[in-house]
Amino acid sequence: SKNYAKTFYKSYFLKSSKSLPFIDAKLAISRDYYTINKKKKWITNSKSRNLGNFLRSQYDSLLTTSKTVNDDNPLLDCRIEGLEKKTPSLIILDRYLKIKTNAKIFNKVNRKIYILTRVNNKLKENFLKTKGVKIIKLNYFEHKDINLSKIFIILKKLGYNRIFVECGSTLLSLLVREKLVKNLYLFK
Repeated sequence: SKNYAKTFYKSYFLKSSKSLPFIDAKLAISRDYYTINKKKKWITNSKSRNLGNFLRSQYDSLLTTSKTVNDDNPLLDCRIEGLEKKTPSLIILDRYLKIKTNAKIFNKVNRKIYILTRVNNKLKENFLKTKGVKIIKLNYFEHKDINLSKIFIILKKLGYNRIFVECGSTLLSLLVREKLVKNLYLFK
């Protein structure tokens, strides 16, 4: 139908315009509404994890935070047979460059990884560059509130038009408050 086609190609229409990229987000919560379960590794089941992997394959980049990477040590890739090459580029918001250098995400080869930060730490930056990570310095982190729109404009200039956000509730609430998220996938 005509409406289905408009929905399906929405991110394509945004690509050629001067607007922000198409942004969707995912949040996983436990039955008691927590985003992290200290006792168990997973708060979601295998079906929702497979769906999460499939969703990642539909985007050209995945945005997360260093807090999510440090707390969960996720791979943030697509592990569905036949779709592994559809793993999106990874963009990490890391205001103070606190990301752990032994994170699993740095073990995947042939994947673009960007870290957006506001600090200088030459030793850590040099190590990350040996892992193929591109560091982007931003002054949009200077105040408590992050200017997310400016960050997404930068990401669009890098060629990212379909962004999938996997983060905790803090960043997600900012994205929702600023009306940047088109679709929210809630896994409970």
